[in-house]
Amino acid sequence: MSQTMGESRQQGKVRLLELDALRGIAALMVVLFHFTMDRPEMYMGFKYGVTGVDFFFIISGFVIFLTLSNTKNWKDFVVSRFSRLYPTYWAAVTFTAIMTVVYRLIHHESMSGLLMQDLANMTMFQWYFKIPNLDEPYWTLLIEMQFYAVMLLFFYLKWLDRITLIGIGGLSFVLLNHFVLSQSAPFIFKYSRGLFSLVNHFPLFFAGILFYKIKFRQGRIRFKVPLLAACFVTQIILYPDGGTSYLYISQAEYAVMLSLYFAVFSLYAFNVPLHIVNRATVFLGTISYSLYLVHKFVCKSLIIPLLEEEMHLNFWFVVFGVCLPLVIILATLITYLVEKPALEYIRRRYKRFSQRKALMKQVAN
Repeated sequence: MSQTMGESRQQGKVRLLELDALRGIAALMVVLFHFTMDRPEMYMGFKYGVTGVDFFFIISGFVIFLTLSNTKNWKDFVVSRFSRLYPTYWAAVTFTAIMTVVYRLIHHESMSGLLMQDLANMTMFQWYFKIPNLDEPYWTLLIEMQFYAVMLLFFYLKWLDRITLIGIGGLSFVLLNHFVLSQSAPFIFKYSRGLFSLVNHFPLFFAGILFYKIKFRQGRIRFKVPLLAACFVTQIILYPDGGTSYLYISQAEYAVMLSLYFAVFSLYAFNVPLHIVNRATVFLGTISYSLYLVHKFVCKSLIIPLLEEEMHLNFWFVVFGVCLPLVIILATLITYLVEKPALEYIRRRYKRFSQRKALMKQVAN
């Protein structure tokens, strides 16, 4: 019996490591896409990394539903997400702001507005203030926050057990919005996609939730497979509206990449070994959030132009010999010096506060 339990724990750990490995692979795809974007080298296959964010959204749907399924109250979830996202994000924004100062000094550009841009970016909601992102990858974080807010509302209302029906309603609205409201009510279409950009990526998050339900045998699988197909088709329909894939790959290419992601996640959901867990992929998964946040501006705007154009170094040497090692080191430092300590500190303080509050309530009663 104890041996069986030990094997079960070990298998569960491996399955979670597979998720980390998938996250790490997706992060590397995005990084290499950004390093080569708008260059001839992009067409050597790196352009498909633009779809890495789609894979991130599927993973997020899976992970957030997993988190909420093991959460006791809404405050726990808020603290969990805040401690996970904001300290790392603040460190990345600060780093990129400093790099922006360096860039403007080199190019003799004005520093006007940079402080306000930096402060607005610290909120993660700069889009609503009509202030540009300091770095392009930040655009996905607003969508993540919108998804968290929606899921937290469903959790608070105790609707998580109805999530499949809610998801069907969400898919229906997305299709109605795309085919009908875009023509008959362009005002609603424009603002639903602008103010609430989760609409453009909703099928991916819902697919992640469905994969979770399949993996943990929640409900009848035969009803979820057609829904996954609906998510897949709907997201392909949204190709011109969601993200930046339409700028770099065709709709057919997007469909191929999405089918690959759905196939991989299907194998994961049905517990088919993926054989992708190793030190490199799991490590990349561990630092993936920091890596995603810090890689683009410092390399694409500063290092690659400086070393390739000014010092005439080989592009591939700059990418794989300088940029990739540098951003991995930066992401590692942020992960282990900021993300993990801050996460532990905030959650420890919250736990102590909750225990103290519960004790005072007990005494009062």
